[in-house]
Amino acid sequence: MRAGSNATTSLVLAAAVIVGLCLTRPLSAQRAEGAGAAPAGQQGAGAAGRGGQGRGRGANQPPAGPTPRLPNGKPDLSGLWANPYTPNMAGGRGGAGGAVDPKTRQALQFARKGERFEQAPRDGAGGVKTFDLPYTELGLKRWQEYDPVNNGDYAGNCMPFGMSRNINSPHGLQIIQNNDALAFLFEQNTWHHWVPTNPAFKWPDDLPASWNGESRGRWEGDTLIIETKNFNGYTRLDTAGHPHSSGLTLVNTFTRTDSRTIEHTVTVRDPKMYTQEWMNVRTWRTKDAPDVLMEYSCDENNLHSILEGAIKLWKIPDDVD
Repeated sequence: MRAGSNATTSLVLAAAVIVGLCLTRPLSAQRAEGAGAAPAGQQGAGAAGRGGQGRGRGANQPPAGPTPRLPNGKPDLSGLWANPYTPNMAGGRGGAGGAVDPKTRQALQFARKGERFEQAPRDGAGGVKTFDLPYTELGLKRWQEYDPVNNGDYAGNCMPFGMSRNINSPHGLQIIQNNDALAFLFEQNTWHHWVPTNPAFKWPDDLPASWNGESRGRWEGDTLIIETKNFNGYTRLDTAGHPHSSGLTLVNTFTRTDSRTIEHTVTVRDPKMYTQEWMNVRTWRTKDAPDVLMEYSCDENNLHSILEGAIKLWKIPDDVD
């Protein structure tokens, strides 16, 4: 899918690094998001209580040490991380504090907030939809009409989740980093996403839009800022199904405060769907041994469920915004 020899070479090298550094333990997994024979869009409810905290975490953890550093002096984000499972970024179940104003970090205020849409299909997490984010007219339409049970959901069909929903998923991820780039290794369906941080690196101009988008990282002091654009518009922000357009800019920031903790924010900029920007603020913590990334195979069970009709077949939308 990637056009241009430079991009191909970079991705091959990144894949080689991932294969060489990532320790995994084989398991044919059908766990939470997008898993099993439940109706598409109903995934993940059983994992909400885990908060993505992982398996085998010891009762007595060593005290946190100083922030580790790369050879260039920047914080090293490498490690296996428990990122909070966030099926509803607006602040419903597992909302990790809910949506806030990026300028004040206070709860968003907007007209019609909390208005319920009883007649609309349930959201992807099984809840009644409300006016829970500052929607545009188009964004509200996309939110109200989202019906993963009857229309199918791409996650239940084992398609790529997209950058936002990957980070919201419940199983944790590993970061591998050097001076010039980092890779997110998502346990969710064994996906990865590569982010250049060297200002001299340039993506080819003719990259096609993609499920996970195209990321660039830059440093502001000790905070890594990653902007992701060029989405294909097929995905949703979270399990609940909050919409975004192909013009979405997703901004993730990462500040490693000590050896065990990252302060993470994610900001949604999408004027087609929302009248203002909004943010989530979260805390990531390290996962301890013997926890490691494990194999995740969505297709293994879901393919049979699709063929048997237990999961609705998803089709590429013909009205991508």
